[in-house]
Amino acid sequence: MLLRDDSDTIAALSTSPGECGIAIIRISGKNALGVADRVFRTAAGGKPSELPSHSLNYGWVVEASGQAVDEAMLGIMKAPRSYTREDVVEINCHGGVISSRRILDLLLQNGCRPAEPGEFTKRAFLNGRIDLSQAEAVMNVIGARTEAALRSGVMHLKGGLSARIMPLRAELLDLLAELEAAIDFPEEEAYGGVTESAPACLEKAIEGIRFLIETSRCGIPLSEGASVAICGRPNTGKSSLLNALLKRERSIVTHIAGTTRDTVEEDTDIKGIPVRLIDTAGIKKPQDAAERKAVLRSRRYMDSADAVLLLFDGGRKLEADDRSLIRRLSRKKNVLAVVNKCDLRLRAETGLLEKTFGEYVSVSAKKGLNLGLLEEKIAGRIFKGGAPEGGEVFISSRRHLDLLRRAERHLCAARASFIDGLSPELAAQDIKDALAGVDSILGLDFSGDVLKRIFGRFCIGK
Repeated sequence: MLLRDDSDTIAALSTSPGECGIAIIRISGKNALGVADRVFRTAAGGKPSELPSHSLNYGWVVEASGQAVDEAMLGIMKAPRSYTREDVVEINCHGGVISSRRILDLLLQNGCRPAEPGEFTKRAFLNGRIDLSQAEAVMNVIGARTEAALRSGVMHLKGGLSARIMPLRAELLDLLAELEAAIDFPEEEAYGGVTESAPACLEKAIEGIRFLIETSRCGIPLSEGASVAICGRPNTGKSSLLNALLKRERSIVTHIAGTTRDTVEEDTDIKGIPVRLIDTAGIKKPQDAAERKAVLRSRRYMDSADAVLLLFDGGRKLEADDRSLIRRLSRKKNVLAVVNKCDLRLRAETGLLEKTFGEYVSVSAKKGLNLGLLEEKIAGRIFKGGAPEGGEVFISSRRHLDLLRRAERHLCAARASFIDGLSPELAAQDIKDALAGVDSILGLDFSGDVLKRIFGRFCIGK
């Protein structure tokens, strides 16, 4: 692990700017306590650098002239027992744009420089307190929009993914060491033993990686969210269904067909998944330019959404526009047929829907019937079948997913080399390439560009 001897002391506002009860300004670096000595006066009279670690101290932020800037509490966390493993000072002052900005300016005048986005967490990684997968999990926790997304982020933050990957990595390193020793000394009896046992060892590693890859079906929607488009011909109850799933009135609902001329989008939580619901305009043969644009936009959402609710009026027989939509979407696996108005006499030909899409769900958007079942089916479409059994740690990063897929390809190639009797040097190189992908997830092997891309997504102050 790279240890970084960075002489810069950084500072940033760690809470949201604006009027609020408390603002927290964080300082980290070798000179953090020295800066605190220059700008903070404790009520007890001691210097901040002389105070015990992990203490919270009352006093005043002051200018060099002694003029008070704000009343505050000063938190002291001395290295290495801090977020960054450096000396860290946190000034808890009154919230407000002017007060916090004035204190931050004072810190910059006294030896700090402004922190870059994510620099506190990057220092925690570079100083060995967390691995790279845990550092990335910080943003998942901050950006979590549902309880399930938060639980997934916290599991990664605690090192859950690392705990899954490290034993697999250790087994591959052991195999590689044995293989390279056998290559160097082919006359030894161990050579034949390694080449015979290697395929089974590689198969076990491949299975472990494939299991993690499979969890991305749940992990990525939890971290990134999913889009669900409500589509159908006019007046099937799309806007009513949107309101029912949101549990509040958002879209205008009338008996007049074509009330929705543009899309209406709202975020909600469906079975723990952050979902953007999209109420689209009714799809029919357009009569004018405005309707043509509305239908085109609805079709774009229908093609791009993570899941599509194809809505039908259960109180009427299927019409030509219904059948056209059924034909258009018959081969898409993310489509869920929904028959609305199940509280009325059923007239829609549900047999065709079941034959085409495998199943359908009957609901009443107006009376709120069967919405729980519908939400379960929506989650199933987004998760593409649900989480694999025994999975507590989900792959929630596309970077991790790409690296695992790369590792899987190289391990499969290494296994094929043994089975086909090819040179063991080829297998050894593939195992090294697979390990490089695993190491990139944990940050054991990284480039500056990778760190810049990862931490550039963070907010300043974290």
